[in-house]
Amino acid sequence: MSFAADETQTPAMYKGTETLQYSVIASLAEDIEIRVYKPAVKVVAQANGENNAFGQLFRYISGANSVNKSIAMTAPVETASVEKASVKVAMTTPVEMTMANSDDSNAAKKSMKMSFFLPSMYDYQTAPKPTSPGLSLVAVPEKTVAVIRFSGLRSDNKLIKKTQRLRDAIAQSPYTITSVPVMMGYDAPWTLWFNRRNEVMFEIQ
Repeated sequence: MSFAADETQTPAMYKGTETLQYSVIASLAEDIEIRVYKPAVKVVAQANGENNAFGQLFRYISGANSVNKSIAMTAPVETASVEKASVKVAMTTPVEMTMANSDDSNAAKKSMKMSFFLPSMYDYQTAPKPTSPGLSLVAVPEKTVAVIRFSGLRSDNKLIKKTQRLRDAIAQSPYTITSVPVMMGYDAPWTLWFNRRNEVMFEIQ
């Protein structure tokens, strides 16, 4: 199913960058929320390591994409190269990362999925298609999630502790986990550690 973009609603913003639209429907703790996210579109890279995945995605939003129909060149879209029928797509937050499921921690660090969400002006039909075989475009339906929010650096130990705390909170609620954990990063690498927003998320029902 394809969802049309809602062009009449002002996009949600985080530090001047468009972010995903959601509503908070409950709180399980001061730092844990139950949210309902609107439908979105994301481009996904699966690669060995964060740098490789990020590089593929950054090239996509910088113009390594195909446009099969005319797209209005309004913010947040900029024209990169008319001759190549490419557009420069504005980056949104958060950046979504899913580690590969493996009992080998070294293997998990090598293989991962990273996703950039496209601006809300796009739906799956109008989104620029990736030209790299390592990327895929995915329509994300409306979903209900449980999220724990924290600041600072994302060390492995911190992610493990936050993920377990979120699991425990969900286990004591009426909700059931229906996905693997996903880490959401909102800030650039040069952001001071105490100003960073990080989240771990589970889809629930």
